[in-house]
Amino acid sequence: MTDVIDKKQRQKTAMTEGPFKKKILLFALPIMLSGLLQLFYNSADLIIVGRLSADYEKAQAAVSSTSSLIHLIINLVMGFSVGINVSCARRLGAKNEEGVFKVVHTAVMLAIVSGVVVGVIGFFMSGIFLQLMKSPLDVIDLSTIYLKIYFIGTPFLLVYEFCASILRAKGETKKPLIYLAISGAINVVLNVIMVAGFKLSVKGVAIATVISEAISAFLVVRYLIKTNDACKLYLSKIKIHFREFFEIVKIGIPAGVQGSMFSISNVIIQSSINSFGSTVMAGNGNAASIESYLNVVVNGVVNGAISFIGQNYGAKKKENIEKIMGDCFMLMTVFCLSTSAVVVLLRNQLLAIFNTDINVIEAGVPRVLINCSCYILFGYMQLLVGFMRGLGKGVLPMIISICGICVFRILWVFFVLPYNKTIYFLFFSYPLSWFLTSVAQGICCLIVKKKTYKKMLEENYTN
Repeated sequence: MTDVIDKKQRQKTAMTEGPFKKKILLFALPIMLSGLLQLFYNSADLIIVGRLSADYEKAQAAVSSTSSLIHLIINLVMGFSVGINVSCARRLGAKNEEGVFKVVHTAVMLAIVSGVVVGVIGFFMSGIFLQLMKSPLDVIDLSTIYLKIYFIGTPFLLVYEFCASILRAKGETKKPLIYLAISGAINVVLNVIMVAGFKLSVKGVAIATVISEAISAFLVVRYLIKTNDACKLYLSKIKIHFREFFEIVKIGIPAGVQGSMFSISNVIIQSSINSFGSTVMAGNGNAASIESYLNVVVNGVVNGAISFIGQNYGAKKKENIEKIMGDCFMLMTVFCLSTSAVVVLLRNQLLAIFNTDINVIEAGVPRVLINCSCYILFGYMQLLVGFMRGLGKGVLPMIISICGICVFRILWVFFVLPYNKTIYFLFFSYPLSWFLTSVAQGICCLIVKKKTYKKMLEENYTN
């Protein structure tokens, strides 16, 4: 078996050697760009059905109203990618070659099995889920078609995401970006062909998305097969290694539950939004899509924190962890403030990209103004969670996030919103929940650090 990481790759990343600010930035930027291309899948769907479909308003409402439900189901298993990242990074930092091998092959098997399970459940339960969300009768049939086709591609989506987590753990973020650029371009071309050429509307954009996801999954698997380091994938050796599996699950399930609970609160909020009609639904979907681009910035820095902290935790370098935390906070502040300012100032122009109808644009403004202007709170909250996950702690941040985000928003919808049932008042629940959760996560992060450093000191003393 080859070395854990070859000399060229070690010189290129050196994730356990400072200074870290530039390295984290170079690590995070390709992740941000990859996230932008991933979002382009759904954005391209919204833009093309909004401009080229004969029933553009209903088609756009059908696509946008499914996003919270998709996130609810997908996030439950997507948390495993966090566990894969942490487990792989920790073994790379400790130079545990055999452990890396086991994580890689466990991750691929986990992606296939969980992808099939989620795909089957999503396909057959799509209509029931949408009825529970009180999806309007004029769009529920289109939404169901979109969801059924989308869930067919779930195995491809999870294979790509889990394999990309392996690449991020070893410091490789450019390859996933290249693969998504290729599949994203194909997605756009297929969208136009399916909608404008074959007049398939919602069905066409869903088919294009699945094909694009299959291409990105094929490319990343092909790379892992051809690589010559410890992350090399052998198709004949794909299986579950239970020690690695349980470690992935230990971190991944809390991350997945947390993501799903976020989505549950968003599904409830989406149900409230649905009561305002299809125009507000379309406007909110477009605003949420814009907001997702800000989340890409947050996700890039958080992934950098998890990967760098994971490797340095494996290498037992406490002083590096402190430096990484400080650098990540600085990067998060700069990125969030600058991108939020641009989005808020250009809100009407950005919303018009998705739909030129003035009523749909105005319906999307409240979410952009309230959520995007306060997005730095979300960034800090996620970064604190990332720190704790990098140190191998998943349950505590999950509990705090469920209470601070999910429970708070559900209480807001059922007990506060009825006193002022406006779209602006509905969205105030987002920044308030981010602030409360950030404070609680910050306190717990200090406690986790203290206990983790004490454990590292005891292990060093024992060795």
